[in-house]
Amino acid sequence: MRLEEELDREVDQYLKKVEGMEEVQELLSGKIGKDKYKKFLKTFYAIEHLSQRAVNMASINTEKTNLYLSKRFHICAQGELGHAEIALKDLSELGGNCHLLENPEIVKEYDRLLQKEAEVFPLAILGHSYLFENVSGKLFPKHKKLKFPSKFIEVHAKEDPGHSRAIKRTLRNIEKDLSKDNVERIIDFTRQSGEYLMKVFEHY
Repeated sequence: MRLEEELDREVDQYLKKVEGMEEVQELLSGKIGKDKYKKFLKTFYAIEHLSQRAVNMASINTEKTNLYLSKRFHICAQGELGHAEIALKDLSELGGNCHLLENPEIVKEYDRLLQKEAEVFPLAILGHSYLFENVSGKLFPKHKKLKFPSKFIEVHAKEDPGHSRAIKRTLRNIEKDLSKDNVERIIDFTRQSGEYLMKVFEHY
């Protein structure tokens, strides 16, 4: 069971599910309404903020056991922080109430899930990042120009195909050392994380 192949299947299934959503179709067409677009920006901010925290924790917790992976997590965490700020800036320019970003319970629950996994099995955070980097790298380049502030989408459309290639290289460098149980646990968590993001989007 190769982890990259398994994760690519998860990416394809998730992408199919996401692209089937009416809101996503409207976003990619450039014809989305302001309120629905705000919902996306809040979700983008949440996932970037939570991912940065999780990846940073995973970096700390792999520093003594896998320095290569720890450094890769650290680089990823820096990028996530910058992306969260871009989503917040787009929302602010749109006239969004940033106080609404104060963590609702579902976001807190998702954060606890990610932090716990980053503590007890940080390798699973690699699957979390792989899912979202690859889905984003395939999804956002398809977007049409929006009439609203959209730097977040533009940056991801430009950068995430490269991020996708980078995380694939990281995966290949550590994959040979993973047991079957490791692979299964990473896949299970990746799936669970993807489901949580859907719940966050539904909340907003």
